[in-house]
Amino acid sequence: MTEPPSAFAGVEDLADLGQGSEVDMRPTLLRVLTDLYVQRPAHTPEDERYYTELTSRLMDAADAAARARLAERLASYPSPPRALIARLARDTIEVAAPILRRSSCLNETDLAAIAAELGGRHAEIIEQRRTMKLPPVQPPSGRAPEIADEAAELSELFYAAGAAERRLILLSLDYASLPPVSPAAFVRRSDIWRLEAVALRHNTEALVRELQRILGISPAQARRMLWDDSGEPILVAAKAIDLPTDVLQRMLLFINPRVGQSVDRIYELTGLYSEMSVPAARRLIGVLQEADKHESGTARHQPVGWRTAAENARRTLSELSRRPAYRPAHSVRELR
Repeated sequence: MTEPPSAFAGVEDLADLGQGSEVDMRPTLLRVLTDLYVQRPAHTPEDERYYTELTSRLMDAADAAARARLAERLASYPSPPRALIARLARDTIEVAAPILRRSSCLNETDLAAIAAELGGRHAEIIEQRRTMKLPPVQPPSGRAPEIADEAAELSELFYAAGAAERRLILLSLDYASLPPVSPAAFVRRSDIWRLEAVALRHNTEALVRELQRILGISPAQARRMLWDDSGEPILVAAKAIDLPTDVLQRMLLFINPRVGQSVDRIYELTGLYSEMSVPAARRLIGVLQEADKHESGTARHQPVGWRTAAENARRTLSELSRRPAYRPAHSVRELR
């Protein structure tokens, strides 16, 4: 049984994702998360819970067409979450049909219960399935064509998503068919020192130039990373460069006041940093590079108040120093 949605940071934000703007991002998020999820043939119980909870919330706001696309994607996937399959199998027949016909996740007991409960077309398809040999489940193809062709969309989706959705995207990118890019420059110890030095001196433009030079992104993209309120974008930049964890923590304290003022948030980000792989981070950097090419104009973002960042960082440094060193074997919740 899955944990309630409140157990996952950021899930509550799904109800509001996309509201207040002209485009509702939830159907796109449902599709992209699923495309990323099925690139891996199996998942850990924790990641399956994340995906199940997020997808369940997104399905609540999705129309029949979006749910049908989800059903088509999961019907041939070898290890889908059973809770989602059971829900889709009881949906309208347009949604349920591919699940009832092809999902190997449904056993005879499940099918009999659905036929007795719903009857009609659901029962007819189940009976047809029993008289036909179920085709073998094919493993994921390793391709994510919609994502690969829509870098700008995925870029905007990542920035619009909450913490839990961003985490799932980042951890799923290991299995997407996007090639990881290499940093534009060979990262030497002096590069790492320079990045940390300009961050601690609050030299925004110098930090933007360093990220632009090393990662091959636009100045606008670098600023957007730095000024993001949640902190994951700069985490991606740091992982793509493979910065040491202690350097990352010091930079997080000073880069953005809304991130640096929360020790718990820094520890959450440090935990995600240890889980994320360098290739996954570099795949997202490649998406951001591609998004730069497609953007005709760049939205203006509010600059960071560096004085506020410094004050928050100095205040939290003492608390951070009293905490035990981060150990990847521990979960974020254990560190709180």
